[in-house]
Formats: sequence, structure tokens, C-alpha cells
Amino acid sequence: MKTAIKTAAFAMAATTMVASAPSSAAIFEYTMSDGDILTIDTDNGTGTWIGDDVDVSFEGNDIRSFQGGDNPSFSFTLSDLTGTRTIRGIDYTPTRENGRRFHPWMLLTTNSGQINLWSWWGNPVVAGDYVRGISDYRVIDVPAPGVLGLFGLALVALGFGRRRRRIKAAAAA
Repeated sequence: MKTAIKTAAFAMAATTMVASAPSSAAIFEYTMSDGDILTIDTDNGTGTWIGDDVDVSFEGNDIRSFQGGDNPSFSFTLSDLTGTRTIRGIDYTPTRENGRRFHPWMLLTTNSGQINLWSWWGNPVVAGDYVRGISDYRVIDVPAPGVLGLFGLALVALGFGRRRRRIKAAAAA
């Protein structure tokens, strides 16, 4: 009976560990050649690109598959792109017509290893793609898989220890 209880407790803790956080979830941060910061959150399928000439947020389901790296290769279709791009001192938003995007929005790498925020800006259109090179890369947050599972396992172990002490105390009395 004790073995069955311990096995069940271990199985429960292992299941909690696996379900607590996906190991591929991460937030990647790229410093671009002009000092802009591009952040990609694979857990939420979102990102931001912030700098002197751009301040945008974007999202897309296929962003969740991003693997990161200092020389990434990807092409993501964005389902939403909000924010501004500054051109000659004037802020423009991604081009929309009748509330819908007029040009596909994408985040992709070029053949020369740069990252391109593919959009038209302004209505009427005053500028096109926003392309920058990568100067630095880092992972700023990797959720530790199994932290909740380890916590659950510790609670189970404490419970068994308490029960064991209670049984010994009752036997001694």
C-alpha cells in the first residue's frame, strides 16, 4: 500500500512538472544596429520593436514557433500591428483602409541577415519596410519547466514526513 501511495504521489508530481510550463517558451531580445530593441515572446505569440523611429507591438500565432539565436531565419505573418513609425519627425501608423490592413504585415529575415518589419506606413503610404541589422542577442526569460512540479513534490514529501512522525508519535504513546 505504501508503495502504491508513493508511486501515485510521484506520478502526480511528475505530471505537474510537465504541465507547469512549456520548455520552449522564451522571451528573446535583439538589440538592433541602430539601438532599437526587438523583443519576441514565444509564449504569448507577441512582440515589440522600440527605438527612436519605431514604437510598435505585434502578434501572430506562428511567432510561438520562433527558436531564437544570434542569426535567426524566420518569416512570420502578423495578425496585428499597432504603434507608430517616425519618418522625418512625423509619426505614422501601419496603413489600413476601411479599418483593415491594406498591405500584409510580416516580421521576417532578409537574405543579408537583417530583420524586416514588412508594412506600409501612413495613409496615403509614405514609407515601406523597416529593416535593421542585429548587433546583439539574448534570452531574457526562460520559464523553468517543472518549478511548480518540484514545489508540488516538496509539499507531498512534507506531507508524508508529517504523517510518518504522527504515526511514530502515536505508536510511542
